[in-house]
Amino acid sequence: MKTTILLTLRQPLLPADTGGKVRSLNILSRLAKRASIHAVSFADPVQDAAAISEMRHLFDSYTTVAWRETEKYSLGFYSELLASQFGSWPYFLAKCNQPEFVSTVKSLAARHRFDLLFADFLHTAAPLLEFPFKPRVIFQHNVEYLLRKRKCEVETNPFRKWVLRNEWTKTYTIESTVCRRFDQVLAVSEDDRQTMERDFAIDTVSVLPTGVDTEYFTPAACGTQPGRLAFVGSMDWDPNEDGILWFLREVYPRIRAAAPNASLAVVGRNPSSRLRAMAARYPGVELTGRVAEVRSYLAEAEVVIVPLRVGGGTRIKIPEAMAMSKAVVSTTIGAEGLPFQNGRELCIADEPVNFAEQVITLLHDRPLRNSIAAAARKVVVEKHSWESVVDKTEQILDEVLNTVSVRSSSADDRPSRVCA
Repeated sequence: MKTTILLTLRQPLLPADTGGKVRSLNILSRLAKRASIHAVSFADPVQDAAAISEMRHLFDSYTTVAWRETEKYSLGFYSELLASQFGSWPYFLAKCNQPEFVSTVKSLAARHRFDLLFADFLHTAAPLLEFPFKPRVIFQHNVEYLLRKRKCEVETNPFRKWVLRNEWTKTYTIESTVCRRFDQVLAVSEDDRQTMERDFAIDTVSVLPTGVDTEYFTPAACGTQPGRLAFVGSMDWDPNEDGILWFLREVYPRIRAAAPNASLAVVGRNPSSRLRAMAARYPGVELTGRVAEVRSYLAEAEVVIVPLRVGGGTRIKIPEAMAMSKAVVSTTIGAEGLPFQNGRELCIADEPVNFAEQVITLLHDRPLRNSIAAAARKVVVEKHSWESVVDKTEQILDEVLNTVSVRSSSADDRPSRVCA
C-alpha cells in the first residue's frame, strides 16, 4: 500500500526557475510515482494559472491558498520589511505565516488519513509548528539562519546590516525550534547536517545529495564562444546578486585585462536596477533576465562561474554545468557541500586575484579546461542521478514511519500517523 503524504510548498514548483524549485520538482515528482502525494501551496490564481494546472497533474491532489507576494523593492515591500523588524518573525517567514494556509492544511488533514507531513522549506514548516501531526518531516534546502548571518557579515550598508542582523537572529530562534520539534530533518549536504546537529542540538538530520538530470543536461554539439563566461541563477536571490556584483567589481576587470575577448552572460530572472546599472559599466556583460531554458547559455560558455560569498545548502547550478562538460570556477561557499575535488572536477578560489587567475588559466589552456570538464561530467553521471536521490528519500521516510509507529505502539498499541 502506498504511503500517503501531505506535502506543503511555498509556491508552485513550476516554472522550475530557482535551484530550490528544481530540486523539489525533481525529487517530489518522482516520489509521486511511488507514493500518494497531496500538495498545498500559496499561489496567485491569475499569474500562476498555468503552473496550477500542471501541478494538478503531478500529484494526487493540489490545493492552493490564494496569495500575491508583494513585489520586491517596491514601496509596499519596504513597508512590510520595516514593520517586520519590530515583530518576532523574520520577514521572509512572517509573510508566509498566513492563517488561511494553516487552516487549509488542517482541513485537509481532518478529511484524509495521511501517513506523514512533508514540509518543503522552513517557510511552510514554521506556520505549522503548533499543528499536532505525527510524524512531521522538514526539507531544509539551506541552514536559513546561517545564510542570513553570512550576508550580514559582508554587508557594508548600516541599515541593511541592521535588518540582516534582526533577520538572522530571529530566524535562528524559529529554525532551531522547528528542527527540534519535527521528527526528521532532511539536509542537502553533510556540511548542513553537521551545522544543524551542532547549532540546534538535534540528532535527527539525514542528507539528500544533490542530483542532476544527466539526460537533459548533456554536452552540446555546437562549439563554445571564445572567452565566454556564464553564471546561472535567480538574480532576485540576494546571494546571487551579491556574488555577481562582487565579481564585476573585483574580478571581471582582471580577466578582461588578460583576456580582452572575455564576455559574461548572467542568466537568471529579475536582475535589479542596481545590478543593471553595474553591468552597464563593463563591456561584454549580458543580463538575460528570465529565459525559457539555460542549456544554450551553458553550451556556449568556455567557463562557468559561481562567485558566491554568502549562501547555504548546495548549488544545483554546479552539477548541471558539470553534466554539460563545463569547467567551473567557484568560491568555497559556492561549492559548499558538494563532493567534488578541487583541481580535478572544478576549481575553487576565494580572493579576487586567485579567482581571476583560475578563470584566465582555463580560458587560455584548452587541454586543462577539457580535462576538468570531462572529469566533471563523469562523476555527475556516475553518482548524482535524481533516481538515486529519490531512492534515498523513500528510504528515510520509511524509517521515519517505522520509528514513529514503534513509539506509538509502545505507548498505547495504536498507530499515531494521523492528525491528533
